[in-house]
Amino acid sequence: MNILIDKFPETVKVNGKVYPVETDFREWIRFTKLVEDEDVPWQIKCHLLMQWYIEDIPDDLEGAINALGDFLAMKQEDDEQESDAPAKPPKQVYSFDEDMTWIYSAFREVYGINLQTVSYMHWWEFQTLFIGLPDSTEIKQRIMYRNTDLNTIPDKNERKRIKKIQDAVALKKKRRKMTDYEIGDMFA
Repeated sequence: MNILIDKFPETVKVNGKVYPVETDFREWIRFTKLVEDEDVPWQIKCHLLMQWYIEDIPDDLEGAINALGDFLAMKQEDDEQESDAPAKPPKQVYSFDEDMTWIYSAFREVYGINLQTVSYMHWWEFQTLFIGLPDSTEIKQRIMYRNTDLNTIPDKNERKRIKKIQDAVALKKKRRKMTDYEIGDMFA
């Protein structure tokens, strides 16, 4: 897919059948928060995740969840297939909860987009703009410091300075717990 000439997808494919899915960025931030919430039992989580399908829900639960995961990660069916070996989960370098201020302000500053009032933005557009934020924005600085491997810094004083910054911008919460109200809202 080339975002310069192709429309962002509005469907996923499960076992060769096409299914329309939610595409607004807000819904995918909620999706991410649900997936990360370790207090929601997996069976309930699977049921809740099926709400991202707009019309029909695929019979193949595993395929349905994988298709949603690929949509979240902006993977297309024709993307290069990776090895069957399970991939190591990427290091978490940002949080939609803890970094909301920096994400919101970066979109306002750089793109003039008010994420509170924009009526709709496709998840892939949001992600593309997020990835494309300049390194000078606070959120990108925080991501850079969180992702810096101190073992690659030979100078002791510089390593100490970076470690101090990392401690200051470290993600504080391991996982956000969804409230009963939010879980109930997802069933509504």
